[in-house]
Order: sequence, then structure tokens, then C-alpha cells
Amino acid sequence: MLSVAAASWGTVRGLRVMAHRMFSVVEPYGQCRMVADDRGAVSTGERASFTVDWTVFREYLETPGLFVLLGGDRAAGVAVLPKRGAQDPADVDRLREILDRNLKRL
Repeated sequence: MLSVAAASWGTVRGLRVMAHRMFSVVEPYGQCRMVADDRGAVSTGERASFTVDWTVFREYLETPGLFVLLGGDRAAGVAVLPKRGAQDPADVDRLREILDRNLKRL
């Protein structure tokens, strides 16, 4: 019982450390705006911007509040696109169509 509790505590602590490190990497970008089309996605933040080609990702999954893009052969990354950023529900549908054309849905 004690080893299960210790393993659980270690797992939770490890996930917290990982989340803190990831946040410290993206926090300097500030608020971001992302625009997607059939070529890829452009993210523009308060202090930086970058462009990502769809070939970086292999597949995506959709949750009620997010699109999660999963890395492919050239990158082992994950991108999260919150649906709350859409100005209109039709924008979410358009993004879903773009993702369906360029990535495999899980």
C-alpha cells in the first residue's frame, strides 16, 4: 500500500514539474493568435511568431474544448488549439475541415 502511494505521489509530482517546464517555455510568448489554412498554421504572439507546416503533424484528435495536434516523423511535438479562441462556431467547423484535409483524425 505504501509503495502504491509513493508511486502515485511521484507520478503526480513528475507531471507537475513537466507542466511547469512547458509553461515556462510558452509563457514569454504572451497571448497568441493563430490563423490556419491548407499550407499550415501561423501563430503570432505578443513577443514572437512562428509558422508550422502541416507536415510537422501526423494526426489530430478533438475534444469538446480543444483540437490536439500530434507530431509526425519530423517532430515529436504536440500543439493544442482551444476552440474558445474561435470568434464564431462556424470558425471551428472551418478549422475541422482544414485539419481533416491535412491530417488523420484519431
